[in-house]
Parts: sequence; structure tokens; C-alpha cells
Amino acid sequence: MAKELAHFINFAKLKDTSLEFNDITVLAGKPSTGKSYVMKFIYAIEEATYLVDKDYWNNYKSIWSFLEGFYYYDKNNQLPQSTLLYEMLENSKYQELLEFIENNNFDLHNKDKAIKFLQMIINKQNDIKYYLNNISKSIFVNLNQISKKFEYQSKEILFKFDNNKILVDREIKYTIENIQEPIFVETPLILEFKFFMRREKGKVPYHIESLLNVLDTDYSFTDIEQDRFIQNFTKKAKEIISGDIESRGDSFIYRTDAKNYDILNTSSGTKSIGLLQYLVTNKALKKGSILFWEEPEVHLHPQWQLKMIDLFIELMRAGVKIVFSTHSPYMADYLNAISQKNGFKDRVSFNLLKEQDGIVENIILSDVNWKEIQAELLDPLEEIMWEYI
Repeated sequence: MAKELAHFINFAKLKDTSLEFNDITVLAGKPSTGKSYVMKFIYAIEEATYLVDKDYWNNYKSIWSFLEGFYYYDKNNQLPQSTLLYEMLENSKYQELLEFIENNNFDLHNKDKAIKFLQMIINKQNDIKYYLNNISKSIFVNLNQISKKFEYQSKEILFKFDNNKILVDREIKYTIENIQEPIFVETPLILEFKFFMRREKGKVPYHIESLLNVLDTDYSFTDIEQDRFIQNFTKKAKEIISGDIESRGDSFIYRTDAKNYDILNTSSGTKSIGLLQYLVTNKALKKGSILFWEEPEVHLHPQWQLKMIDLFIELMRAGVKIVFSTHSPYMADYLNAISQKNGFKDRVSFNLLKEQDGIVENIILSDVNWKEIQAELLDPLEEIMWEYI
């Protein structure tokens, strides 16, 4: 994944600033600078896109079936024009492709499905808007909580929120590569809460309900590459927590070589590493997945914070994208150092959200300005210490 900028205007305290997203994206800063809002909104966009892509997958197969049965030569009987149609599909020229198919009398398999699919794709932005409105309102309760009027713009899309509605102002390019459901972790205590939560439809915030559904599901299909990844990842996680997290229907257990423990009787740190382990073992996290994790350091000893970074890197190497917010200078420093040492610095982006006079501006960190994250995250600790000493 190439680096991509996302621009926010009047989004909470972010008045006019850009954030950089990458294979691993870090959102650092003091409390109340908008990190959670940004993560949840990006998650809502990814989830809305996933839902639309999933709905269209079978139709996509239909149009390819149609094109594979189409072999039309030009007037000189030389080049098959099916090549042109493939190029239209791959380059997202859906309107041109639709008109070509409709205006030629082809009596071929799946033509009607192909036309229906193309019409759906052309209207895709309406479906994205529908899902994004509903998901965002479930997560934030009221989008006015963010701002009464805001904009979000990335390379392929522009969203505008006004009058309690999200509008889509740019056509969305359609892709089906590695369609996987994004996962948002607000707290690893979800493993413990799962047994006690009353999951009434529409009563649980969308990102929490979605994670609960993920925990309920065993995604059975794997391949050799994924099986190897699961084995290696599970082994590394087990070495950290000295055991495994396993599902027992409505609840979970922490299983060690000596004894099994109810999830209620395990430490919060074990739940954190264990939840990540379980999301891999039940095959929810795999190539093409996006994992959002809010402040993973909250439940972790500083040593385990670095271990969590090691596991995030393993996920990245397996094709999983990670976005996490943090107040931890340990996690940020370690990730920065190890990415430079192991040659994947270009795949990691660090964002530092700083507030001044009620306005948050993001600083995209590099070697030149790296010390700013230390000042922002460590200086307050020193000030508090001197206040009480």
C-alpha cells in the first residue's frame, strides 16, 4: 500500500489538516485531540466499502463470465474486441462498458446480469453513502458530535457532512481485491464482556456488534500460506502470554499447559495479546484485512507494548493493514527504530495530532521532526512529577 493522505476540514478539532495512512499507521497525541474520531470514521468508510463490495462479488463474477464468452473480431478479423472490454472493466469505465453491451445485440450467457451489475456499480456511491450514514450514526450516535459541517477527502473519494447527512461527491473506483471485513478493537475486555452483553439489534454500537460477530465466527477457508502464518503467529503470541485464548461458545478460556482459566480470571494484558492471537487463529485477520486498535498500550506492561508492536509487524508482513492510536512513546520509538533497522520504514506512517487554542493540527513525523513526539508525550509526565515532588 502506497502512502495516502486523508484531508479533514472542520472534523471535530481538526480544522484543516492532513493525515498520512500506510501499511502501519500510528495516530499519536494527547487526549482529546481527535484520534478516536478519526479512527472510527476511517473504519466506517472501510466497513461501508466492504459491505458494498461483498454484495457485488457474485455479480462481478457474472460479468467476467459474460466477457469470457465474448469473442468479437474487428472488421479486419484481426484483434478480438474482448480485450477492449476487459480494459474498460479494469479501468473502471463502467458507463462506457454498459453502453457498449446495451447497444449491441449479444445473445450471450449472463448478459442481463452483466448489465444489472454495471448499473449497480455506477450507482455504488449511493450505496456507500447509505451504509456510511447508518454505520457512522451507530458509532457516534449523532454525527453532530463530530461537527455540524465537515469534509473528508482522500485520493479516490470526497465526503461532505451537512444537515445531518453525508454526501458523496466523487465517484468511487470499484475493486474486489482481497475483500475482507475491517475490524475495530476499542478494548480487549470485549472477550470478558461478550458473555454478559445483551445484543439487541440496533442497541449496540456498530463497531462493537461487528467485532462480537467476528468473535462468533470461524472463517474456515485457508490456504498453505495462511496456515503457515497462523502457526507462526500463534506460536509467537503463546510465548508472550504462556498460553492460548480459545472460544467456548458464549465465553472464552485461557488455556495453558498446566490448567484452563475462565477469561474473567486472566489479566487485561493477557486479554490484549490473546485477542490478537484469537483473531488470527479464527482466521478473521488475513491478507487484505484492516485492523483498527484504540490505544493498545492501555492494558500492557511496557515490555509487552513492544511485543505488541512485534505482532503488528508480523500482521503487516502477512498483508494486514494496521491503524492504531497511542499515547505511548515506547511503542512509537520502538516501531520507528525497528522499521529503520529492518528496512520497512516506507511502510509506516506516524501522525502527531497537536492542539493549540482549540485547533488540532497534524504533524507527519520523519527523522527531521521526530523529537516532537517525545516532547508531546513525555514532557507532560515530567511536569506532573515536578509538581508533586
